[in-house]
Amino acid sequence: HRQTSSNRALTFNSNLTLRNLLTRTKNPPKPENIPNAIYEIPCGDCPGTYCGQTRRPLHKRIAEHQSFTWRANNIPGEEFQFKSGVAYHALTTGHRIAFESTRILTSAKHPTKLDLLEHTAIKIRKPELNRMQPAPAIQKPWAIVLPDIEVAFRPRPAFPPSATELNRTHS
Repeated sequence: HRQTSSNRALTFNSNLTLRNLLTRTKNPPKPENIPNAIYEIPCGDCPGTYCGQTRRPLHKRIAEHQSFTWRANNIPGEEFQFKSGVAYHALTTGHRIAFESTRILTSAKHPTKLDLLEHTAIKIRKPELNRMQPAPAIQKPWAIVLPDIEVAFRPRPAFPPSATELNRTHS
């Protein structure tokens, strides 16, 4: 247990045990197949980023962002840019979105935690491409633990892996 700034006990739990390490028979899923993820998409032409959540495998949500971006830039009169902050940024600035550098910030076993995690990611990382600023509201009791879950937002490797990462793993 650790005491938070509001004198509430915060418990950390790890499923990492010797038994789990020695009996793991499956390979972990590829990053693009991870569901229940909080992800970050960078702009290729400015330091701006977009943070979002998906309950589906990440590659499906990224494909939607790519489709909205392409449609917003190529089909006049349609309002695809309103379905994606990423598409809106690309359309209004002419910037290239670096979908290939998308990162998973964290994931959850249960989708019920995604709203809190997304809120925290937006509040901490302050992504410029998100059109809803500040972060969406959360229930007041959760606000107390926000500073304590910041560590969940260390970026994971981008997908698909870069050539450098592939060479490192196959060397």
